[in-house]
Amino acid sequence: MTAAGALATQARDRLFAPVRSGNRMVMDPSVFTRRFPAQADQVAPARREVVAYAREQGAADPDGIALAVSEAVTNAVVHAYIDARTPGDVEVFAKRHPGDGIEIHVCDDGRGMMPRRDSPGLGVGLPLITKLTQRFKVETRPGGGTAVSMLFAVHDPA
Repeated sequence: MTAAGALATQARDRLFAPVRSGNRMVMDPSVFTRRFPAQADQVAPARREVVAYAREQGAADPDGIALAVSEAVTNAVVHAYIDARTPGDVEVFAKRHPGDGIEIHVCDDGRGMMPRRDSPGLGVGLPLITKLTQRFKVETRPGGGTAVSMLFAVHDPA
């Protein structure tokens, strides 16, 4: 695992840590975590799984989540591993926060946020995600890779 991957794992573990149930620790059932190969044919399955989770958690705008997750995962597929011989993975994490909404992270261990002269995109993905979310942040991770964090509204903030 790369240094960036280790940092992502540490951040994910803090954010999505198990909870205590009596004398044992169990995984919080409201947590979604998946790893997908950074390949174009994996964007749709990633989107479907995240949207299914979001619907279960009471997402106010599942279609907006679908679009934002598609854009974030597509960015990782198209840009993250451009210099790699084989594509790496894209990790997607989601958690419902009572009183706050659904937080979704899309992370990769690729080259980070670097300009590309040969970029095939139009450059509208990140501004679109900004419009669809309550809170949005993109960070280049130390050692390489990108982490996209998004917060979405729920119907019943509990």
